[in-house]
Amino acid sequence: MADCLLCDPAAADAAFDRVRLWENNLWRLSAVLRGPIPGFAHLEPRRHIPYVTDLDGPEAATFGAVLARVTEALRMAADAEKTYVYAFGDHVPHFHVNLAPHRAGDALRGGPGLARSRRRRRGPGGPSGRRGSCASRARHAVRARDSRPKTTPARPPRTESGPVVLSGR
Repeated sequence: MADCLLCDPAAADAAFDRVRLWENNLWRLSAVLRGPIPGFAHLEPRRHIPYVTDLDGPEAATFGAVLARVTEALRMAADAEKTYVYAFGDHVPHFHVNLAPHRAGDALRGGPGLARSRRRRRGPGGPSGRRGSCASRARHAVRARDSRPKTTPARPPRTESGPVVLSGR
């Protein structure tokens, strides 16, 4: 896509001060060289896919395996306890996940500290009431997708295999 920063990987690498660690015919992994989290990286499809809800085809078929592979490689390379995975999609409309290796005492805050807290309202219109109704709608939406007729997806193209080798600057 012409106006998508991530569709031009060289421009994205320059804009985010990042280096390419690995790529295959479907996915690209790049590490950001500045910021408070060593090993912070982006995993993005090479093909323009705006949001996670648009993920389909061979990218959908391979996402889990690729994600597991690169998060483990980042965790090991950064000597981290775990790798946080998150996607927002607000600033760059090209699906990508942010990968942040986490070590005790670093700048990351997981769990309840990730979102700012708000005053809780009591009653059916309060946060727990909204969460419950949202959960109910989501349950129905997922079940509706599960009940659609199944189609056999085309076998994804063969991708390169082997370990992800991470390198610094």
